[in-house]
Amino acid sequence: MPVTAVPRIELMKLLDTASSKRLIYINAPAGYGKSFSVRMWLAGRGCRSAWIALNASAGRKPAEFCERFIGALSAMQPENGALKEIIPHASFVSAPFEFLERALALFRLTAREQGERRCALIIDDLHLAASPDILKYLPSLIIELPESVTVCILSRFKPPDSFSELILKYAVTIVEAEYLRFSESEVKLFFASCGQSLTDAETRSIMAETNGWAIGLNAILLSGNRREGHKLISRYLETFIKEQIWEKWDSRRRDFLLRTSVADELTPDFCNAVTGRKDSADILDALVRENAFISVDNKNIYCFHHLFQDFLRKMLECESPERKDEFYQKAGGYYYKLKNYYRAVEYYLKCGDISKIAECLKFMYNYNSPYASVEDTLSIIQMSVSGPIISKYPFLLETLAWAAFVEGRGSEMENYLDKYNKKLPKIIPQNPASGQTYYFLYMMDYRRSIIEITKNLQKLPLKLFSGVSTPSITQNMPFLHRSVRDFSEYVYNMREMENNLLILRKTAGVLIGGEYECLEDLLRAGFAYERGDLNAAHESALSSHVKLKSNFAPEFKFCSFMLLAAILDAQGQRADALKILEGAEAMIESHKAYYLNANFRAFVCRLKLADGDAEAAREWLKYNAEPQHGELSFYKLYRHFVAARAYITAGDYSGAIIFLKKLEALCRQYRRPLDVIEANILLAIAYRKKTRGAKNDAFCLLEKAVIDSQKYGYTQIFANEGAELSTMLSILQKRSVQKNYTGDMLAAHVRMLYINALAVAKRLPGLTGGALSENLNFTDKQKTVMRRLCDGMTHKQIAESMGIKPSAVKSHMILIYKKLDVSNAAEAIIKIKELGALEQD
Repeated sequence: MPVTAVPRIELMKLLDTASSKRLIYINAPAGYGKSFSVRMWLAGRGCRSAWIALNASAGRKPAEFCERFIGALSAMQPENGALKEIIPHASFVSAPFEFLERALALFRLTAREQGERRCALIIDDLHLAASPDILKYLPSLIIELPESVTVCILSRFKPPDSFSELILKYAVTIVEAEYLRFSESEVKLFFASCGQSLTDAETRSIMAETNGWAIGLNAILLSGNRREGHKLISRYLETFIKEQIWEKWDSRRRDFLLRTSVADELTPDFCNAVTGRKDSADILDALVRENAFISVDNKNIYCFHHLFQDFLRKMLECESPERKDEFYQKAGGYYYKLKNYYRAVEYYLKCGDISKIAECLKFMYNYNSPYASVEDTLSIIQMSVSGPIISKYPFLLETLAWAAFVEGRGSEMENYLDKYNKKLPKIIPQNPASGQTYYFLYMMDYRRSIIEITKNLQKLPLKLFSGVSTPSITQNMPFLHRSVRDFSEYVYNMREMENNLLILRKTAGVLIGGEYECLEDLLRAGFAYERGDLNAAHESALSSHVKLKSNFAPEFKFCSFMLLAAILDAQGQRADALKILEGAEAMIESHKAYYLNANFRAFVCRLKLADGDAEAAREWLKYNAEPQHGELSFYKLYRHFVAARAYITAGDYSGAIIFLKKLEALCRQYRRPLDVIEANILLAIAYRKKTRGAKNDAFCLLEKAVIDSQKYGYTQIFANEGAELSTMLSILQKRSVQKNYTGDMLAAHVRMLYINALAVAKRLPGLTGGALSENLNFTDKQKTVMRRLCDGMTHKQIAESMGIKPSAVKSHMILIYKKLDVSNAAEAIIKIKELGALEQD
């Protein structure tokens, strides 16, 4: 709309009043003048402002959204050079929200130094945000901004559900369509400011047809004829634009608009590429000056109004298929030259150029892709790799196999790998880089023993591929021995372990190169840790740590830091573990490897959950938990286990059980013994806490975990749960030595698990708090009953010693059992001693 338009006095007053609040949320249908009203308001306020204009791509891809958000922060603090260095980082798209958090920290620091200067951040077209992650994180991002920043969100829809807590807790003003409509007096002033006077009758007629709708008023103004056709505007705006505006432009302008309509956002360079012109900047500026349904932001990005873009794309559909394909081909070529293969694929898909799609995928595909996050990589693979393209370019089966693997679709991965292996003789000549990819896909195939795989790899010419950049073999998980593969096979036969590790050195070591020394020490440390040999684990972990070099991949450094921290914490050295975590955080920052932060935060949260921190549990579930219903992604496995613990700590035992059953099934399919054991341990805890009637299920699950752990000598995975398992393990220990026990538990192993868990229980309260709650009190008589019970007295003896009836003792015992969350006297005695419930007496 024209800049000379009349000020909206009442609306401006409303926005002025709202600007003192944290958030202004404006929602109204398209064409109500949301953007223009806010621009008008900002123009008279003199504060720094920045505009985030969403489109379909930015609303779907977190990386693009975060890039725009950081760009807006930089626009509000142009003197903050550190902000400008974040987006160009090669790993930005791998962990966009992590980089955005870093940018927010830098922005807050500078804001404090500058004295909290007033700023306004506008997020336009939020209704285009289709990514659940964007909608989930946005409220917390708004809260993290300094209070001196007013956030103004524009959308066609009401606030999303994720904003409910923000609206309840913070000062928010919601402005709906009613406040944006032009009144009759404003309509009259609006036309007068543009050099056209209206009679009262004309004003009433326009109001009747447009209902004060801003784009309707602008369409009348652009038509130059307010007396003919305007009555049909609100109902037939498309026809009006075509007849009154589109057909009055010359063919060269129409051709320019059709070709550029393929994009949601325009730059002069893009427009030159798709139109073949060199004067696109002049044309775009002319369109802006003419108010031809196009606007430009402070980054020189041009955008059509949504309604006008819809009109252009309908006109584009009237063109011949050949012409449309030509437009998409040129748009794809523009992004291909920029090496933005993701955006290029989107356009090549529209024109059906599968050779170019395959070429883009070949360049961008890598397990540790620098071009986009795992989520974006999965999205583009799902979008572009189909049957026809696979038949012509079978090497792309590797992308489907990897995508299925990391998403937890094991059966599909197996199918893709089988097809890939059959076609390998044809694939290698077509795409030689697939040679190395094959080795890693082969090692990833959980259907085969990892030891047998490495033995078979000895027969292959691995040296031909040494020095080639390797894809991630950890999926950014914190423990190497429990990453892309569970390496428990090496522990299963300890006598052969050294020989098997030597074979691994001769195969995977050749492919991985100099980092292998670090990797092997990490494996040894992980094995010793899981078997409870913490001194040996500490020695190997330190050996790995001192071998780290500056050029090593951040993921290897991450594994070294995290395992060392876990070992120190298991040794009761929490303070030292936290120092190691500080080093890990500094490493992530120095490498800008923010994609590691998700699992780093999960590790830190897990430490808090071991102390029964319910607030940490609720915080994790609020921002990180996957839905209890739906498929689980494998690459989030470590975070899934933290979520399961958080459900338990938060008291949602049913939710924990649902989640853990799915998690156990995924881990069993992927042949991951450690994860299966951990899932069953947590299931046992959840069942025992859920209801008294579920305790049999709890013991069955824990016994299953114990039996599985015996094969490998694993103990630490039980000890880590401390107070949550000590009582149950004590009961299983007694069960294992009974003459009538026919199960497979080994008494010596169960006893070791119990002793270790009991030792940890003295310093860690466990997921549900373990130790007595401050609100858990016993009466003097209940304490006397408990003391007599621990002395070995029967109910009858307790009644006689206290001079009360046996029925009264029974009543006391029922209440004691309930408070201690136990089922019988034996469990009660163990729990009383573990918790020190009588020590203060």
